[in-house]
Amino acid sequence: MTQGRKGPSAVGSWSELEGILLRVPGVVKAHVVGAGTPTEIHVVTAGGRSAKQYVRDVQSLASAELGRRIDYRIISVVQLDEEDARTLHRELRPWIDKVSMGTRAKSEWVEVVLGWPDGHLTDGLGAGGKSKQARARGAAAATVACLDGEFGSREQSVEISAVELQSIGGANWALVHLYFYWKGESVPLLGAALVQDDVASAAARAVLDAVNRKLLAR
Repeated sequence: MTQGRKGPSAVGSWSELEGILLRVPGVVKAHVVGAGTPTEIHVVTAGGRSAKQYVRDVQSLASAELGRRIDYRIISVVQLDEEDARTLHRELRPWIDKVSMGTRAKSEWVEVVLGWPDGHLTDGLGAGGKSKQARARGAAAATVACLDGEFGSREQSVEISAVELQSIGGANWALVHLYFYWKGESVPLLGAALVQDDVASAAARAVLDAVNRKLLAR
């Protein structure tokens, strides 16, 4: 018997549901319990909407994306207050562990290392150069390489569109325009960071400034 729009033979499966639920604005965590058909669905939210609205979103996404129907009685919604939400948001963010520059095989490189909430590190390299612009581009590329190591398992990716150094309000800034890809969707994002020490560090921070916004909005 066909259920919903896609039916049981659809490409989508229950194992994809957690990732799909993170697309709902305000949902910061999701957990599905049950082998095969879910018996419990738990979502943690940090938005100002009602629990009933989140329950309807869960049911609508499961129907639209997977062709499945969900009984509202198995959906549990935990709503965080503003202080708890800010704490959880910080826990979701990667941070810069190290930015360094060096020469390998007569070529200049920028290396970036990111730390993640569970304690592991990802590292990436980007081609550097003598100019500030080249170092900024290299650092942005290295940061994206760090993210790719983590995002690959989530079917997510990031692509740099432009890296610019601008003087704004008497201060120097690194600006990074990029695209965040997930399940066929492309979202343009812009990140900015004040140049405090070197343009490479600022460019890496600008990439995270853009990407962290998307991570917190999933």
